[in-house]
Amino acid sequence: MNILYLAHRIPYPPDKGDKLRAFRHIEHLSKHHRVWCACFIDTPTDRPHVELLARYCQNLIAIPIRRLPSAIRGFAGLLRGGTVTESFYRYRPMIDALRRWSDAIPFDVAVAFSSSMAQYALAIPAKRRVLDLCDCDSEKWLEYAAASHVPARWVYRTEGRRLAARERAFVEGFDATLLITKAEAAMLGTATRSSKTYVVTNGVGLSDEAPRGLKPAAQVVGFVGVMNYRPNVDAVCWFVDQCWPTIHHAFSDAVFRIVGRSPVRRVRRLERVPGVDVVGGVDEILTEVRRFQVSVAPMRIARGLQNKVLEAMAAAKPVVLTSKAAEGIGARNAEDYFIADTARETISAVKRLLGGWVEGERVGQNARRFAAAHHRWDEILRKFELIVTCGIEREEPRTQMAVSSVTSPFSSAVASP
Repeated sequence: MNILYLAHRIPYPPDKGDKLRAFRHIEHLSKHHRVWCACFIDTPTDRPHVELLARYCQNLIAIPIRRLPSAIRGFAGLLRGGTVTESFYRYRPMIDALRRWSDAIPFDVAVAFSSSMAQYALAIPAKRRVLDLCDCDSEKWLEYAAASHVPARWVYRTEGRRLAARERAFVEGFDATLLITKAEAAMLGTATRSSKTYVVTNGVGLSDEAPRGLKPAAQVVGFVGVMNYRPNVDAVCWFVDQCWPTIHHAFSDAVFRIVGRSPVRRVRRLERVPGVDVVGGVDEILTEVRRFQVSVAPMRIARGLQNKVLEAMAAAKPVVLTSKAAEGIGARNAEDYFIADTARETISAVKRLLGGWVEGERVGQNARRFAAAHHRWDEILRKFELIVTCGIEREEPRTQMAVSSVTSPFSSAVASP
């Protein structure tokens, strides 16, 4: 089967949530089908990875996208009544490259990863179209609006409302739409009353045997995440400001390690606080996670499923997280992890785990068992493949004219960057 996979950023290396999910999809599909991948490169450091990803594909388009011109194009799209999301990624070199592919290759399926790439999938002649929204990005923008001041609040709120309407249109235009959690699927399903939405969660790597029995050499509290991403920045800054001084006063040898690439200035400044270590990017995240006595995910802005939480649970580490971060996981509070939404609750849970290694070991092992039971990649990817390939033989090919409710990026009205 010929499958076109569209991603808004190159899904390699699989070192963050969206890239990990997209790479796993491509890796799995390539074992049984012929996969063509088209994606953007939004950071120069990802260019060397093109050849590695190409090994899984029949062919690969990886187009560098410049952030400033794209941001200007996105804002202009908002002022014209569209969305920043679609306008940012509506890029002439991608349009031309996909037109050449669609003229030469009879695609059976077009898979779009995120609302950013939906416009391209709907313009490709294919027997079946599948959209992996992961989560409702519109809700993220609305959360940003609630936490922002004018004029940013207007921009975020407008984008959120317009993108929500586009997400509903996408559900109607695609044969299947995937969400990463039941909560996201219920939210979109309620808005559209569609039976074409499916929950396909994320997986996590698990070794054959759970790590156990060795008390960490130091009292380490850890956070993992890309540190120029607003929800992660907000989370660690809140934790250091509201929780860490009290924790560090009780455990003077404890260290809070912030692990993740691209820390912004606001994060780097946290090293001025006693006991805080901004590690930055590392080659092997799992090595860092294994050092933690406690993993925290104090997310106040969160959509979908937090991979950082799954990874810590799979490593048998006790996690203290907010209810927003726990929403997409659905494990048992105080058994598989600890939910804490206030500073007082967070401090209490972290102190309890730092002061009681046996308790942490118990919760960590429960966490790993939960991850093994509900988040194994092989089972998740089989479900994904079934949804992607369902009904191909029964459906007639559709041309781009069949989708009249969604603007085609192949339109001659699109300007070059």
